[in-house]
Amino acid sequence: MNKRDQKSIKQQIQNVGKNSRYTERELSLISNTFLENNDILMALRKFFLQGELNIQEQTLIRGLNQDTISVIRKNLLPNIDPNAPFHQTVDLWVSIDTLNKLAEDAYLDMKARQIVIRYLEEQFDRLERGNSIGIKLKDLIFNDRKDKETAFVELKARNTLLTHIDRHLEELRILAIANAKIDTDEKVKLLDSNK
Repeated sequence: MNKRDQKSIKQQIQNVGKNSRYTERELSLISNTFLENNDILMALRKFFLQGELNIQEQTLIRGLNQDTISVIRKNLLPNIDPNAPFHQTVDLWVSIDTLNKLAEDAYLDMKARQIVIRYLEEQFDRLERGNSIGIKLKDLIFNDRKDKETAFVELKARNTLLTHIDRHLEELRILAIANAKIDTDEKVKLLDSNK
């Protein structure tokens, strides 16, 4: 085994247990942006749910730089990364159950997931370029004037978006806490009180 291989193995051993889907730089950015800053997370949540932002929230959203937006995108709308650690190659298609469902049922799930992905892509276009809203979250709610398939697919997409956005923004908050450099006892107490 050469020195480069030994160094690689040593680095892998040191990274065991770390959430290494994110680079150290990304984890630092997450901590610096979101630690003790729930206002940004709540503004992002409101933005992604297409809520009306107040002036302070608009300022917080406009203040996000491209690196931060890229990390948020990696979290909310991940792409398959061939360099990711084992069992961390994820995108929004990977959780569709294609083994235990009939093709017709899985197809409805896939149609719903396609709406979820398009919705999130549109929200990121809105965040980065100020594009207008295409898919409206409020239009995905059940309406008995829709045919059964459309009603099911759109409601499933809506419900998936609500839980997905909350879960993944909370993940950013947890990553920020877990990867923060804690300097004082006061910060430790503050972090403990947030549990």
